[in-house]
Amino acid sequence: MNTKSWINFILGETESALSLYYSYLAFNEAIKDEIALESANKNGRFWLVHKGAVWRSLFFYMGRLSDDGRDTKSFSAFQAHCIKNANDFSKESFLTRRGDVLELNPRFLENSEFPDKTALNELFSLASKHNSFLRAECKTIRNKVYAHAIYTEEHEFNHLFKNVKFSEIEGALLALWSIAMHLWQSFENARTIKPAILNFHEKEDIYRSTSRVLRRQI
Repeated sequence: MNTKSWINFILGETESALSLYYSYLAFNEAIKDEIALESANKNGRFWLVHKGAVWRSLFFYMGRLSDDGRDTKSFSAFQAHCIKNANDFSKESFLTRRGDVLELNPRFLENSEFPDKTALNELFSLASKHNSFLRAECKTIRNKVYAHAIYTEEHEFNHLFKNVKFSEIEGALLALWSIAMHLWQSFENARTIKPAILNFHEKEDIYRSTSRVLRRQI
């Protein structure tokens, strides 16, 4: 894949994973309301299937992002590609892609800074503290519980889930998504990269829509 394809792919993977994560939490939050809880109980089988599917899919995404196989499209492979092809984020490359931008707005690049390998490494460092979590419990759960069913009894895999905290899932996914979003903004719009965790604004929409469904407001 080229750099544009890589950015769009990882952005899609992390957005999907975050949407699944917040969907899971949104359901748990919504049923604190009596009307929503009553609705969920009336359709209990559906919501059990829904929660199970969301939870399983979430770990598939996290496992795929943390894969380290030779031909995998993982986050580490994405990082390696971006560092190797740092010139794709240069001013010259941007103008090759968007040659008309200065004709439309001569001042478009006035405050833009284009990242070199050092800046890209600094951006990717946002993910560093989450690597062990993603490559340990999350990857093991994906591989041995869901993908290959090596562990099939609760006593065999229960300890793995006990080591997984919601805050760790959120922190890891937000870091990976933020990196991809910063790179998308730099690649497509020449935005200066300032390494920081971004807000996933779709979270509020997911919570609202889940509550509306359970409260039968649609």
